[in-house]
Amino acid sequence: MALKLDSFAQSIEADSGDSVLLSDERAESFKLGGQTPSVVVSPADHEALCRVLARANEAGLAVFPWGGGTSRGTGYAPEKYDVALSLERMSKAVEFLKDDLTAVVEAGMSVEDLDKLTNAEGQTAGLDPPNPGASTVGGTIIADRSGPMRVRWGKARDRVMRMKVALADGETHTYGALVVKNVTGYDMNRLLSGSWGTLAVVTELAIRLYKAPEHIGALAASFPSTDTAFKAARALMASPLMPVWAEVLDDARIASLASDDGIALPGPVSLVASFGDFEEGLNDQLARFEEILKTESGDDILRLDDEQTARLGPALADPPGEDFSGPETLAFRASGRLDQLPRFAEATRRAAEAGSYDFAISAHAGSGVLRCWLAPEDEESSPFEAWRVFSSLCREGRDEAQARSIHLRLDSGPNSLKEQVSVWGEDALESAALQVMRNIKKTYDPEGTLSPGRFVGRL
Repeated sequence: MALKLDSFAQSIEADSGDSVLLSDERAESFKLGGQTPSVVVSPADHEALCRVLARANEAGLAVFPWGGGTSRGTGYAPEKYDVALSLERMSKAVEFLKDDLTAVVEAGMSVEDLDKLTNAEGQTAGLDPPNPGASTVGGTIIADRSGPMRVRWGKARDRVMRMKVALADGETHTYGALVVKNVTGYDMNRLLSGSWGTLAVVTELAIRLYKAPEHIGALAASFPSTDTAFKAARALMASPLMPVWAEVLDDARIASLASDDGIALPGPVSLVASFGDFEEGLNDQLARFEEILKTESGDDILRLDDEQTARLGPALADPPGEDFSGPETLAFRASGRLDQLPRFAEATRRAAEAGSYDFAISAHAGSGVLRCWLAPEDEESSPFEAWRVFSSLCREGRDEAQARSIHLRLDSGPNSLKEQVSVWGEDALESAALQVMRNIKKTYDPEGTLSPGRFVGRL
C-alpha cells in the first residue's frame, strides 16, 4: 500500500505541481474518526479532480471528499482512509443569474460567501447549516444539512436545480437543469443529496434562490415545560402564519445562547419564532403570533428587532458551546411528526439521567426535528446507556402500519460508542431497504473508493 500511495502522490504532484504529502499539523486538520489520511489533494478545477479520482480508483485507495470539515463527527469511522480530497480551491461563483433567482457556484464555496453574493441583490438561498463561514455549499447539500429555516424554505436538497459531479472512476455527469420543466427521468440530485460523499463528488451546483424578506422580526415567550411550548408551536403551524423558523429551547440551551452569543431569551422553556415580510405585513404576523402565544399561556413575551433576529437565526443552527463543546459530548437527533417532539424531549431527559449527563435541547418545532447535546457529569457517564434509552423511548411512537417512521441519528460521539450502535438509526430499517442502498453503492462505486464504511450500514 505504501508503494501505491507514493506512486499516487508522485502522479498527482506531476499533474498539478502541488505537494500532497502531509505534515503532522496538516494531517490533524483532516482527521476523521480518529484516523488521518496519508495524502491531501486540493484540485483547482473539475478536470483535475476527475484525474485524482481516476488515479485513486485505479490504485485501490480510499478517498474522502472534504468541504469545511464541519460534519466530521458524524458517521462511522472510515473503513480505510488514504486520501482527503479537499475542495478548498474550488470555491468560486460560476454565474449569478439574479433575474432568474439562480446562483451557479463551485462546491467549495462557503455558505457565508454565497449569502454575501445573493444578499447584495436582496435574495437568499435559505441555507443555514452550523458554522456557515466554514460549511461549504457542496457539503451542505451532500449531507442535506437543513437548519431552523427548513420550515420556510424546505430541505437543503430542495434548493438544487443542477449538479455537476465526478464519479469514483473520474467519469463526469451533470444532473438537472436550470429550467426545471425541461428535466426528465430520475431525480438524481435528490439521490445524491444526503449521500454523504459515498456515491460521487459534487463540484458545481446551481442553487435556487428566493426573494429575501424586506424586514425580519421575532417573538419569544416563556413556558413552564417543553410540552406546553410544543403545544403552542403546533398551534402556530396550524395557523395561516408562515414563520421563517420556529424553535423550542430548554433552559440549558437558553443559557448557552446568553453566554455564547449574548442573546437573552425568556425561560425556563422558550418558544421563539421569526417572520419575514414588508414592514406592515411583518407587524401583522407578529401581532397574530402574539395572540397565539397568549392563548397558549405564553408569558414574558419578548420582541426581537431586525438585528437581534438576524443574530439569533444562525446562533440557533450552531451547537451550544462551553459545557457542551467538549470531546466527550454526545449529539443526538430525532425527527418525526410535530406531535412526537414532546416524547423526544422526554427521551432526552431520561437518557441523560440514565447515562449521568447534563443536557440541552433545541428543536425545529415547525419541522419535527429535535437536537440534543449531552455533556458527561463525571467519569462514570455511560454513552451507550444514554443512546440506548434515547433511541428506545423515541421509537415508542413508531407506527409502521401508517408509515409514521421516526428517524434517529448520532451526530457526534466517541468512536467506542459508534462501534456499538447504529449511528444512522439503520437498525430500524428493513433489510430490503438496506439492500437497495448497497446495490446503489455498488453501481456508482463498485471498487468502494468513496468514503468507505462511513455511511448507513457502513457502506
